[in-house]
Amino acid sequence: MSESQLIATWRGYMAGSAAGLHLADAGHPLQLFIGTTDQGAPRVVIRTGARPTKPALSNVVLVERYEDRGGKWNLSFTLQDRKFDEVFLRLADDVHARSAAAPNEQAALDRVGVVFDEWRRLLKPRATGLLSMEELRGLVGELWLILNEFSTTRSIEAAIEGWLGPMGLPQDFWYDGDGFREAKAIGPSTTHVKISSEHQLDAKDLELIVLQIANTDEQTVGAINLPTMVGRALTALSDIGASADALQERIARLGVDVTETFYQDTWFVITRRTDYGVDDGFPRITASALPTGLTRVIYQIELVAIEQFKRSETEVS
Repeated sequence: MSESQLIATWRGYMAGSAAGLHLADAGHPLQLFIGTTDQGAPRVVIRTGARPTKPALSNVVLVERYEDRGGKWNLSFTLQDRKFDEVFLRLADDVHARSAAAPNEQAALDRVGVVFDEWRRLLKPRATGLLSMEELRGLVGELWLILNEFSTTRSIEAAIEGWLGPMGLPQDFWYDGDGFREAKAIGPSTTHVKISSEHQLDAKDLELIVLQIANTDEQTVGAINLPTMVGRALTALSDIGASADALQERIARLGVDVTETFYQDTWFVITRRTDYGVDDGFPRITASALPTGLTRVIYQIELVAIEQFKRSETEVS
């Protein structure tokens, strides 16, 4: 069962009325079950003959290890906070995919342990520090999209909850009905976009949004900086009586202190937005196409090479 098939099947279980667990892949070296609790929360159970190591994850995932009446060991993972459904599904899908080719159960369990350890380290909040100019440009661009597009067709609270990049997903945004959105912010003279992994453009219903963002000064019409964008988001949340916890958690996970002088003094202006459909034929590297053993691929795509995939282009300022 491929990655997209597993997640699509699981979403079907979550949308149904019957709780319970279902074997995800009869050909997998591990018995891996997916499904939901009685309350509808996603749950995954790994059943093995050997006693598995109980991994440490975040406090939003309940991890249980127990031996059943048949003498089998079970590792159970139940999501406690439904805001993180997408992250949880992608984590479990990664566990399934990366252990599928193991020659036996023990080797598959070893790979599962590696996957959980990588995700745990990935989702651990970064220490507070300054972003690079490239990172800051990207963060400002993502907040601009939340405030100027994604919150126009849904609440600001829902728009922020769909901002999954800071929570560890390869893509920046996911919204029900719209699919995945990956945002890239580039300078005025940049002719390419940087792709940070083999997973980033490996998704169905994916749109690539490229924002051209120039450095400027505070007096420029339309100038924005990080503190003003965060402030606007906080005000929008307050206006509808919504909690700011989701926004603040994402900012914290990025290791950002918006009161830093560097962020206050660095201003940008967004000049152009271009949207591309990541369809069949789009030049990209995907995890499924890589030879076994190759991971953590970083590459660049020249914008001129994806001209035919352009859906729209808009002058912003």
